[in-house]
Amino acid sequence: MALFKGLIATASLATLLAGCGAPPKFDWVKEGTSKYERDTVLSECNYQVKLNKTSAAEQGELIRLCMQGKGFRYKQLGS
Repeated sequence: MALFKGLIATASLATLLAGCGAPPKFDWVKEGTSKYERDTVLSECNYQVKLNKTSAAEQGELIRLCMQGKGFRYKQLGS
């Protein structure tokens, strides 16, 4: 019985610590917009960048500029 309680305590502590070590999450945010609206704008930006056949090295920067131009900011969630 004591061994069982020890295993439960160890498993609970491991689960708790795993949550603390998770890396911070970032996403595009704009006040007053839903996740659906954000996904739509991000899809439009991705489409426009790929339509212009830009190099893979430039695509990330161009998508960032497109999203910022539409009022979104890439921020850490939960802070």
